[in-house]
Amino acid sequence: RRGRTMSAVLAQAPAAEAVEDLAASLQEAGTVAAPPEDADAAIEEIGLREKESDQVIDKSDKKDPLYAISITSFEDPALELGELILKGLYEMKFSRPSKIQAASLPKIKMGRNLLAQAHNGTGKTCCFVLGMLRIVTPDTTPQALCICPTRELAKQIEEEVLKMGKYLILHKGIKVKCILRDERWERGERITEQIVIGTPGKIVSLLNMKVLDGGSIRMFVLDEADEMLNLGGLGDQSKRIRQRLRKDVQTLFFSATYTDAVKRLATQLSMDNPWSQIEVKREHIFNDQVAQYFYRTNGVTEKLERLTEILSVVNVGQCIIFVHLRDTVEQLANTLTANGHPVSPLHGRMEAGARDKVLVDFRNGTTRFLVTTNVLSRGIDVPAVTLVINYDMPVRKGGTADPDTYLHRVGRTGRFGRKGSALNMIHDEKEMVVLKQIEAYFDRQGLIKEIPPDTDGEEFEKILNVQ
Repeated sequence: RRGRTMSAVLAQAPAAEAVEDLAASLQEAGTVAAPPEDADAAIEEIGLREKESDQVIDKSDKKDPLYAISITSFEDPALELGELILKGLYEMKFSRPSKIQAASLPKIKMGRNLLAQAHNGTGKTCCFVLGMLRIVTPDTTPQALCICPTRELAKQIEEEVLKMGKYLILHKGIKVKCILRDERWERGERITEQIVIGTPGKIVSLLNMKVLDGGSIRMFVLDEADEMLNLGGLGDQSKRIRQRLRKDVQTLFFSATYTDAVKRLATQLSMDNPWSQIEVKREHIFNDQVAQYFYRTNGVTEKLERLTEILSVVNVGQCIIFVHLRDTVEQLANTLTANGHPVSPLHGRMEAGARDKVLVDFRNGTTRFLVTTNVLSRGIDVPAVTLVINYDMPVRKGGTADPDTYLHRVGRTGRFGRKGSALNMIHDEKEMVVLKQIEAYFDRQGLIKEIPPDTDGEEFEKILNVQ
C-alpha cells in the first residue's frame, strides 16, 4: 500500500486566570485527572518540541508508534485513513504530510489527547479534520464535536470537512452539521449528523435542550484553543461543554499560540488517556515566508493619506487591513471607498448574512481589500492574500501589546509555503512601544524592518509586492 501512487488512489473507488479557574472546576467535578508527574520529558525535532505523558519518543527506533517523523505519506498504514478519505484528501491537492501533520496524526490515531501548536498556514485544520473523519461511523449519532471562536471559522472548517470527507459522505452516509447562532431548534429535535461544528454558545444551548447528545461524542476538538479558553465568556462555555461529554472523550487542542495556563489545562483534561504536546519554540513561531515591515507617520491624518497612496501603487493579490474598533472599520472602509479603493468592511456587529456575503465575495476575489477587526485574525484561509496591514497595532485592555493577536493577524498571509508581506503603520510613540514589545516577546529584535519615511510609491511597490 505504501508504494502506490497518488493517482492510483484517486483511480480507486469509492485569560490565564480564567483558564486556571476552568481547570480547577473541572478537576473538582471529577472529570479531569491531575497532570502526569513525568510530563516534562521532551525531545527536539523538525522545529517542533514534543512531550509525552508516559514515554519519550525513541528516535533510533523507526517502528516506535510515537516516532512521528517516520510518517512521510498519508498512505502510511499506521494512519489507517482508508481509501475514501485519501481520495478526498488528494483531490484537495494534499501530497504529503506537513511537519505538524506528521507529528500529530499518529498520536490522534492512537487516541491520545493532544495539545498541538504550529505556525499559521501549516495545515493544523487538516490534522483534526482527518482525525474526525477517521473515527466516525454511519451510526446516526454525533460522534465528533469541533468548537471554534467565530462563525466564519466554523463555516470554513465545515467546508474543509465536506471536501476532505467527500467520498465518505457519498459512499458511507457520513453527514456534517455546522450549527450557527441564527438557527432555531425545538425541544425533542435531535442532531443525527456524525460530525458537528459550531461556536460554544450555541453548542451549550443545544446540549441543555438535549438536541445534541454529548454522551455519544468520542472526539472533542477545540480550534484556536487559546482563544477558546482565555476569554471569560468562551472559557466558561467551553467548560460547560466539556462537563457534558463522556470522561474518556479524546480531546484535541489546536492553535498557533498558547499560554502556560492553557497548557496546564490540557494536561488536566487527559482523563485516563495519555496526552501529547507538540509546540514550537517562541523564537521560531513566525512564518519566515512573511516579510514584516513598519512605516512611521506623523499622526493619524498622514497615516490615512499614506494608506490611500499605498493601496494605489502596490500590486497585491488581496489585502486584509486590521483595525482595533468596529467603528473604525466602517469609517476607514467608507473613506477608502470614497477615495477610489472599494473596500469591504467586516466586524462582529454586522448581521450574520452580511458577514457571510462579505467573506464569500472576498474568497471569490470579487473584492480585493477587506477592513476588519480581530474577528478575522484567526484561522481564516484566503490563499490570494499577499498583504496584511496593521492600521492599528493589536493591544490588550490597558494599551499593552497583544503579541499573540499580532502573530495571528500576520498569519493571514504567507500560508502553505506562499510568500506574503505584513505592514505595520505607526503614527505615534505608543504604537512604536507596542511594536517593540511584540519583538521582545518573541525574542526577535529587528524582525520588523523599517521602511524609510521618504519612500515613494514605486519603492513601496518593490518592497511589498510578493507576486
